[in-house]
Amino acid sequence: MAKSAFEKRVKRRVAARNHRFFAVCAPGLKRLCHREMTSLLPMFQELSLPLDEISMIPGGVEFTGTVESCRAANLLLRSPSRVIMRIGKFKAENFRTLKKTLSAFEWELYLQASAVVHCEVSTRNSRLYHKDAVAQRVHQSIMDRFDKLLPHESVTAESAGQTVMVRGENDRFEISLDSSGALLHKRGIRTCVGVAPLRETIAFAILSAAGYSRELPLIDGMCGSGSFSIEAAMMACNIPAGYFRRFAFEHWPCFNSLGWNYLKKKASEQINYLKTPSIFAVDQDGTIAEELERRVIEHGLASSVMVMTQDFFDLRPEILTKDKGIVILNPPYGKRIGSPDITRKMFRDIGSKLASDFKGWRAAIILPERNLMNSFPVSGSLIPIFHGGLELHAAILDF
Repeated sequence: MAKSAFEKRVKRRVAARNHRFFAVCAPGLKRLCHREMTSLLPMFQELSLPLDEISMIPGGVEFTGTVESCRAANLLLRSPSRVIMRIGKFKAENFRTLKKTLSAFEWELYLQASAVVHCEVSTRNSRLYHKDAVAQRVHQSIMDRFDKLLPHESVTAESAGQTVMVRGENDRFEISLDSSGALLHKRGIRTCVGVAPLRETIAFAILSAAGYSRELPLIDGMCGSGSFSIEAAMMACNIPAGYFRRFAFEHWPCFNSLGWNYLKKKASEQINYLKTPSIFAVDQDGTIAEELERRVIEHGLASSVMVMTQDFFDLRPEILTKDKGIVILNPPYGKRIGSPDITRKMFRDIGSKLASDFKGWRAAIILPERNLMNSFPVSGSLIPIFHGGLELHAAILDF
């Protein structure tokens, strides 16, 4: 079927060009994202996808590529929170200039007419500092553009959401599109969460810091909703981080479903499931363990993850595996556990348990306070973690 003039325009102006992208990272994950992106260069080259000018900047990692490169980054990267595409830059010192510039913006190249647009604005040292007023002008410019070009198209329940980001600094503004949709820590697996679930991006960072690989057994001793166990299984089996989910870019005018399906097919050819489980998810709450096991089976991970209902303090690792590996713990803290004295005693008990039964193992333990490092009979390293507004630490210890 012959392409329309508009489709040719979208291909020429968007799909066929290189763009600047930004992988947004949680505090502390920028360097990991940079390493991860660099390690993917051979795969991008094999797929004939450009991935150039990779550089760390405040808040994340920038890179240059095509929209196909952006899709691959969303699919494959485990550490960023989202990937955004830069689509316009301009200077505006007043609302008149802002309105005039936005009125000429070709929104139809990037958005569907039926898209439900959410505008996020941040400003710094700019005359146009009123965020809501800037967002209102952006919204109005999008509506006016489509009213001129297309018949009125009503918003339905199926209409896709799209976040447009506007950043102003020193009167210079940059417009970006969120290509990810839901934050990338949402892998598309966890449908039921326990108390204070850990984001999968942070789980990946801690697993990486602990040196986890598919050759090592992993015991997730207080697994809860299973963030560590499922993330470890996806790493061990080389399952792409975004394999089970959808993305905002799937609703862009430039989206090529054939190219996307080919990219997912090539990525799926690299998946290598474990033959027998070497990841052991343990929790004393039978209901949580049962739900986690259901999701493990549903997503084809039963050959990699064994789910058990047991108290960590009753666990004997030699019953699960003859090899030494990594034990990872996300103990309850704060109001879930009670007073500071109870918290300190629990971490001392964890230290004693590890020293007694996990000799030769490496432990990664989430700490609500850095001084709890003194609870353990061995020294190690501390990694700061920012999770849900809390500043936590991950202790990496060799027993």
